[in-house]
Amino acid sequence: MSNTVAQTEFQHFRYVLEKELLPAIHPKRIPLKVTAFTVRGEPVGFHEAFRGAYLPIRVGEAWGPPWGTTWFHVKGRVPDEWAGQKVVALLDLGFDGPIGFTCEALAWKDGRPWRGVDPNHRWLPITGPVVDFFLEAAANPKATESGAEPAESMIALRQSDAPAFVFRQADLAIQDEKARQAALDYRVVLELAEATSSPKLIAALEAGQPADVLSRPSRSTHTVTAVGHAHIDTAWLWPKREARRKCARTFSTALALMDEYPDYRFACSQPAQYAWMKEHYPHIYRRITEKVAARQWEPVGAMWVEADCNLPSGEALVRQLLHGKRFFMREFGYETKELWLPDVFGYPGSLPQLIADAGCDYFLTQKLSWNDTNKPEHHTFIWEGIDGTRIFTHFPPADTYNGDFSAGEIVRSVEHYKDRERVDRSLYLFGWGDGGGGPEPDMIEAAHRLRNVEGAPRVELGTARAFFEHANAEAKNLTTSVGELYFELHRGTYTSQSRTKRWNRLAQTALRHAEMWSVAAGGYYPSTELEALWKTLLLNQFHDILPGSSIDWVYEDAERDLEQVTERAYDIGDAAMASIAGAGEQLVAFNSTSHPRSEIVNLGDEYARIAAPPCGWATLIAHPSEPEVSVTDNRMENELLRVEWDDRAVLTSIWDKEIGREVLSGPGNLLQLHDDNPRKWDAWDLDAEYRDSIVEIRSIEKIRRDGGHRGLLAFGRKFGETMLVQTMTLDAGSRVLRFETGIDWQERHKMLKVAFPVTVKSREATYEIQFGHVRRPTHGETSQARAMFEVCAQRWADLGEDDYGVALLNDCKHGYDIQGSVMRLSLLRGPTHPDPTADLGWHQFTYALMPHPGDFRQAGVIEAAEDLNFPLVPAHGNLLAGSARSLVEIDTRQVIVEAIKRAEDSDAVVIRLYEAWGGSCRARIKTTLPAERAWLCDLLERERTEVEVRNGELVLDLPPFKILTLKLA
Repeated sequence: MSNTVAQTEFQHFRYVLEKELLPAIHPKRIPLKVTAFTVRGEPVGFHEAFRGAYLPIRVGEAWGPPWGTTWFHVKGRVPDEWAGQKVVALLDLGFDGPIGFTCEALAWKDGRPWRGVDPNHRWLPITGPVVDFFLEAAANPKATESGAEPAESMIALRQSDAPAFVFRQADLAIQDEKARQAALDYRVVLELAEATSSPKLIAALEAGQPADVLSRPSRSTHTVTAVGHAHIDTAWLWPKREARRKCARTFSTALALMDEYPDYRFACSQPAQYAWMKEHYPHIYRRITEKVAARQWEPVGAMWVEADCNLPSGEALVRQLLHGKRFFMREFGYETKELWLPDVFGYPGSLPQLIADAGCDYFLTQKLSWNDTNKPEHHTFIWEGIDGTRIFTHFPPADTYNGDFSAGEIVRSVEHYKDRERVDRSLYLFGWGDGGGGPEPDMIEAAHRLRNVEGAPRVELGTARAFFEHANAEAKNLTTSVGELYFELHRGTYTSQSRTKRWNRLAQTALRHAEMWSVAAGGYYPSTELEALWKTLLLNQFHDILPGSSIDWVYEDAERDLEQVTERAYDIGDAAMASIAGAGEQLVAFNSTSHPRSEIVNLGDEYARIAAPPCGWATLIAHPSEPEVSVTDNRMENELLRVEWDDRAVLTSIWDKEIGREVLSGPGNLLQLHDDNPRKWDAWDLDAEYRDSIVEIRSIEKIRRDGGHRGLLAFGRKFGETMLVQTMTLDAGSRVLRFETGIDWQERHKMLKVAFPVTVKSREATYEIQFGHVRRPTHGETSQARAMFEVCAQRWADLGEDDYGVALLNDCKHGYDIQGSVMRLSLLRGPTHPDPTADLGWHQFTYALMPHPGDFRQAGVIEAAEDLNFPLVPAHGNLLAGSARSLVEIDTRQVIVEAIKRAEDSDAVVIRLYEAWGGSCRARIKTTLPAERAWLCDLLERERTEVEVRNGELVLDLPPFKILTLKLA
């Protein structure tokens, strides 16, 4: 059969389905009576809405100011002559766009949530002669992800009075179940015929007998485990408020379908969303609890939300796992065994160790199928982390987490599966997602028809847990992938919405400060409040919030939330420090890092050197006079470095006096502005072509210079409508040249970078990730290297030769590119979709350059990056002069303290440590905390091995990049 004939045949079959079979499902209809009550602003609960003033609304009438809520009261009566037949309410609220991206509603019946109503869930079953229910309809407008300028502000739309939708349908109808089953049979066979071009299937359609071929068994050995799912973005093109309501709609539908289809299983991640249900929708939550117990509802994933994994700190990823898994265990008595992150924008090489240490065995994503250059070579493989931890990993081969359960998608998923010879089993996630909705009844019906049918793989409705256990047991000769899973797309998310990224870094720092000093102070520990602050932070690390890809409303909420977390956490920490120091005028320095510190700080009216021991504090000791930093018109110099600049304050030389070596190979601290116009995903992507345009920013205004213990050069630069002010500082005795920056950013579709061409050459650069570091190419000789033209790091990157290197540090930035010998840091972007005002306004950040002899480890790059992010904190008290205390001291610089906190379930103290250099070591740990006994624990603080404690000292052996959780009691 020629392609032309086949196309004609299939067009005819589609016509039969759409014009004959589907209309026959609802042979009789009558209109329902509908009244409406509109609520502006924040939604109201059912009981308040029930008492509202309802007015008649007819088909064709407009409703719903954007982001408002309209409650529809639907009433009617089933005609007597319809008795004994299946009856449904057919609804169209004015659906304009795909599910999750238009208006949608939660149906309420007898005062309780019933089911979701959306473009793919348009009918509600009616039982009994009387029809009486409510629809809580959200008039959610569709934000734009790219396209014509300017994008519409969702914040501005909140003030609009213009109706957003037109009410189209509210009918009572007979649903002819025989006709429905016939249409479902026909559709599945048609989809299978289109996917396989099978003459038998085509003949069955021509004969009008599709049910006959559905009885022929599959010849495939492959099993597809199909799991119902609804990926619900905790915020994205809607605020968290609407995500909560999306969950209620989706979960109500899922629960109703479980009652109708006992073999249906629904997998749901993100404990934060469960917590929403527990607080705001207790009836839904009670039903979820029942279905978890019945093993129809499957909690999956281990993190509090499906978090971004590039930008949060290591400790934040630990808390995602800690709070996520503990919620499921506490609420359901169920421990998840998989990390479930289908839509996250890349995965660091330290994640396998975190997965395993949280008690998980498996990892799932499909996001790397979106790669723009190199598609993943495998769907099922072993992922090995930088420490050697190995995790069974599966990428569902349908390359989607929103499967529609079409027969063609099922067949193609197996055809595209790259590891059938290693494990003849794959996972398929079906159900409408991103904006929620979840599976619809027809999907489950399709699953039943595809269970064992010729021309398709075997299909089973099951759970993710069962799939992973069977696949892991059956797998043989799996390939191993070592290191990070770099996502070759969405590189702009390292930089977009920079204010939110800064507040995230500050909140992480503030919580470290609060926990450490609260432990040190002893007595009352505000565990409940700290947990709440952590959960607010973790919620805002969701993979469409922190990366910067959401609407403006989301960032209005996120910046407020993170600022409140930061301020309250610092209040807690400051109160603890005051308790430790007492009342008085003696200057005390607090150091939250695990290495001793001695550095210049601003004491208000002067710069002075203060010092403090690791994880501790000390009273100020007068330092003998030391050389000062000299500053002249075009030069700044301390004992180690001589820095020179031209008349526009662009660096012309950094001379390493100790080594006798020039650091720069060209103009340094050079601001570079690029056109930034991604082809598709504006806030998400940074296309390689952005490098084709470049403007160097050299304008100069108002230079100021000063010397002393801290040398400084302050200046301004104006370009376009943007004004930047910068202070370059160099402290006595320091190798770290800091650039404290404030900028009123007014650019659109631009990328601002800072460049440092250096005299160091290496084919790889080193970048900090959570709990370690990775090396990435600086050349473009392979397709993988070319794809990594923008990469993500935590606090530092280093370009080094055997005997010399240069590090580029930051206090809240993440996007780097090091090509050849040019080191660049991404500072700001100007996308206009989906947030038209993204990043406009005032920003503050600091980056720093650190030339160093030798290897970055021995040179102290890791410590310098910690110092930049965790400043010494001066305070006043009445401690004895010369007194000092260190909570924890470690005899090797290879091991770093990440956190000191109170245990979750006792008064014990938990210390998180990790080996940071990438080499094995033995560490002697000395503590002044109560430590009669000590245990090594997993990330959930479950005791694994007791460790001997002698006079407050422990000895631990750490392999490369090992993370240890130590509990002291």
